[in-house]
Amino acid sequence: MKDNVLDFERKLFNRNKWAYSVGGIGRDMVYQLVATFFITYVQFSGLGLSATQFTVIGIMLVVGRIWDAVNDPVMGSIVENTHTKWGKFRPWILIGALLTAIVIIFMFNFRPTGWAFVIFFFVMYIFWEMFFTLNDIPYWSLIPALSKNKKDRDTVTTMVVVFAGVGAFAGNAIITLTTVGRMVKGYSIISFTFAIFFVACTLLTVFGVKEPKEVLPEKPVKISIKKMFSVIAKNDQLLWASLALMLYSIGSGLLTALGYNFFWLEIGYDGTLTMIFILSFAISNILIQSFYSALAKRFTRKQMMNFSFIALVFGYAMMLSIGWVDFLPVNIVTACAFGLFVFGGQAIFYMVVIVNMTNTIEYNEFKTGDRNEAIVFSLRPFVAKMSSAIQGLIVTLVLVVSGVYGMSQNVSALEQEVSLFNEMSVIEKNTYVSNIQNGISALSFEAFEILSETEQASYVMNLKNSISTFEFSTLDDKELVVLYEALQKPENAVFSQGDNGWEMMINEAADSVFLENATISMRLFLRLAITVIPALLIFGALYILQKKYIIDEVYYEEITKITNNRIEQKLQS
Repeated sequence: MKDNVLDFERKLFNRNKWAYSVGGIGRDMVYQLVATFFITYVQFSGLGLSATQFTVIGIMLVVGRIWDAVNDPVMGSIVENTHTKWGKFRPWILIGALLTAIVIIFMFNFRPTGWAFVIFFFVMYIFWEMFFTLNDIPYWSLIPALSKNKKDRDTVTTMVVVFAGVGAFAGNAIITLTTVGRMVKGYSIISFTFAIFFVACTLLTVFGVKEPKEVLPEKPVKISIKKMFSVIAKNDQLLWASLALMLYSIGSGLLTALGYNFFWLEIGYDGTLTMIFILSFAISNILIQSFYSALAKRFTRKQMMNFSFIALVFGYAMMLSIGWVDFLPVNIVTACAFGLFVFGGQAIFYMVVIVNMTNTIEYNEFKTGDRNEAIVFSLRPFVAKMSSAIQGLIVTLVLVVSGVYGMSQNVSALEQEVSLFNEMSVIEKNTYVSNIQNGISALSFEAFEILSETEQASYVMNLKNSISTFEFSTLDDKELVVLYEALQKPENAVFSQGDNGWEMMINEAADSVFLENATISMRLFLRLAITVIPALLIFGALYILQKKYIIDEVYYEEITKITNNRIEQKLQS
């Protein structure tokens, strides 16, 4: 009989770990869409925001996370007080996914301008925070509920992080490949696609996972707000682990968040090249994280943290160096080669931090007699979202202060023209290009630059007079010169390639904008922001875990054994 029970429990766990982990792919795809790319969308999709308006949006990100300071733990309390035949986690996971999907579609398909967009951004962002929290808190709280066994815990933690990585990297690659050169249309299509996929993945988790039966007292105890904050405040190891996770998340995310600007500024406005970099990121993370369980058997978590930190610091140092000396050119090869050290080191470091945070559930049970999974683990998504907000503010300030944002608005204007051009019929497009090619002869941008101000003004006036079927309302004079030159090339006589030909010319014009306007100070400022600042923040996380976190492998086994003995004694009495 006992063997049959164990077989059933093992089969149940195997089903749960797959339905739970694979179901997380869609979650991280939509999370990346908002957390990483919403700012990119705002920056490059032709909304025409001033530097002040863009900065206000960065500040609003932090305000939204402060909302989460109350929202996340309160949601943890709500989950703890939920008792249904579906369990306490799955109902909220489903409700949150459906509401989040609706908000995502609104975020990327309604385009007011100026301050109206700033207000729209804030409202949508607050709704995003609130609805994603409904899904996020109960989803992550399921990890400690699925198993108390260390080996099984490491397995399910590894799987969920790996599949979350698959979702994050798939999202990054798809977004980058399909939006560069067609921001407005690309993000619109992606918002619908990702929202639907997110709901589909959520259904897999909701209907594929069977929650362990909850052992309730005769009269379930309601967890008050006071009790909720008391649980968090008394768990010192949870607080230290949360602080370490916050520092790590802010630091590790800067390379991703600002990396797109770095790539487009120094390597080229090309979605394919950027996707190659993302794929190297994905492969290194997924491979290394897949072997976490095997590494955990051979090395302690403290040893793995030290190894991973050395690797990522080396990678950051080399990425800071490329392009400044002849033998280390800045290109896709060197970026990927040294990026592997950064991403590989981060992959292990993150796994250790997540396992450490998960183990504070048992620490809480050891100290108080209650597990309170949802409350304790509500700190993980809260930290992730707060980190994303602080990271977003840093990104905004770096882009504005360095001057990169102002320069990127030239490319944003080009993207807006793509959106307008794509609305034309094929006949209108071909007529438009034909009119340009039969107009005045185009000057190269270099030739235009050496003209006097009067000659430049006269040339631009003639350009505008020669364009009779399309109005470049958002382009400045330099952008118009660059684009006109591209349009007059013989290979662009007709649009037999559909919209791709136009998008390729936009990319060429964008490269000219970046190369002509990027200064040494911009490049240096951006490079320091994606290497030195992250290394310092991750060092802070390492220091905290080395000095303040006490739940190592031996201590964890001891407290788990003690709490299990307590439970057995209660059942026998």
